Amino acid sequence: MRANINKERSTILYCTNSLLCHNFSFLCCAPNILSILNIMSIAADKPLNDHRRTHPMDAPLSSRRDHRSSSRSRSRSRNRDHRGQQGRRRSTDRSREESHRDRGHYGPSKREDRGHDDRYERRRDGMSDFHRGIRDDREFHGDRRHHAIRAPPAAGPSHLPVKHSYRINFSAPTDDKLVDVKEDPRGSDPTRRITQKAKRNGNGRNTESFDPSETLVRPDLRVWVGSKDKKEFDKKLKHDDVVIIPELFGPESDWSTYYTLVSEMTALQAQNPSSEWISWHEGAHLISKKPEGSPTFEKIVDRLCEYFKIQKSSIGTRFNWYRDSSDWKPFHHDSAAFNPQRARTQNITVGVSFGACRELAFIRAVPQQTGDKVKVYFPQTNNGVFSFGRDVNILWKHGVNALPEEDQDGKGRISIIIWGLADGVVEEEGSPRLLGSDGQGPHARREDGRGGHARNRRR
Repeated sequence: MRANINKERSTILYCTNSLLCHNFSFLCCAPNILSILNIMSIAADKPLNDHRRTHPMDAPLSSRRDHRSSSRSRSRSRNRDHRGQQGRRRSTDRSREESHRDRGHYGPSKREDRGHDDRYERRRDGMSDFHRGIRDDREFHGDRRHHAIRAPPAAGPSHLPVKHSYRINFSAPTDDKLVDVKEDPRGSDPTRRITQKAKRNGNGRNTESFDPSETLVRPDLRVWVGSKDKKEFDKKLKHDDVVIIPELFGPESDWSTYYTLVSEMTALQAQNPSSEWISWHEGAHLISKKPEGSPTFEKIVDRLCEYFKIQKSSIGTRFNWYRDSSDWKPFHHDSAAFNPQRARTQNITVGVSFGACRELAFIRAVPQQTGDKVKVYFPQTNNGVFSFGRDVNILWKHGVNALPEEDQDGKGRISIIIWGLADGVVEEEGSPRLLGSDGQGPHARREDGRGGHARNRRR
């Protein structure tokens, strides 16, 4: 009987193929033919097609209602399973958050905070661009279903990694002027002052770390305030330092030096055309390349070299005039950040401000993970002085902020800049490399000879 059924089945398949090739209208009766084939397959104990056999169109009319009912039941079951998975996921996330909170962790782990996270790269490598964009969008908008994944740090200048260890100098002398002071309640051994709980947890709810070695890392920028009453800056100067000395050249309210400089430059330009004002930095402000004939200018340069112990033979100078309150200075690096020849003779930038108060602004060369850049502003008052070190010049760009309309009063400002080699600057491990020295970025030397090592590169 099975042989006969298979023979009839082959005959019907042949007829079906012929009708499909010659008459498209056969599709109207296709369900009936398929039902016959399924019945024959059941009889032969050899299903033709499991998927089609369970399709509602292949079932008798009386059973289609049961099929629809079972489909709705399966759909409800899938929805319940999906909701259960979501609930379990949220429960797991809450448990994880509570566990982190109990241990004093908020946000990414300490390992992720310290730099590049390899797990992040491995996880993202298997994503398509589309799904990677979805993941990034969820992280940006704070999707609760995923813990935030810290993006890898942006490429750019930074301190080189240095491993630090904290040790106590037991030979350091005690303060003889402390008399009749009670004993330290933490004990006489400084190594036992931090509690075991803090050492075990590593950090706290509002504490970054209880490990003192993590405070020994170099800063991106350190700020000193110098004294106008001293002949020299008497602190240890480092390449990460910014020094501010208010009123080194007189009271803030005394504008006599500003007007004296303008008057002397006007007289000098009448005698020497090379001292004329030149539009600089694409028209942002004015400079004079030959201000050496001004007596006040030369005295200012001598005093700045004395205060910061700069070798006079190494210096370069710049006379900037912000003629009115609409002038400004775009963010930039001084050329010693990318020019090896100048870097050998320049490890400090010093400037003095006369006239209207303007903001000396620093912007971090490497953006944050959000794409924004860290900005630090130092108001520069009349007769005040500032300086910043070699590594500040590499890690940060600097400029003079433009004034908003309501603050523009028409008053101008003169800044006299010195680049030179200061004596006694402390060298530290982990200093950043010169810009472009790795062959990357806009300061790298190009095939046409331009770039970081070009001789005539504009400051």
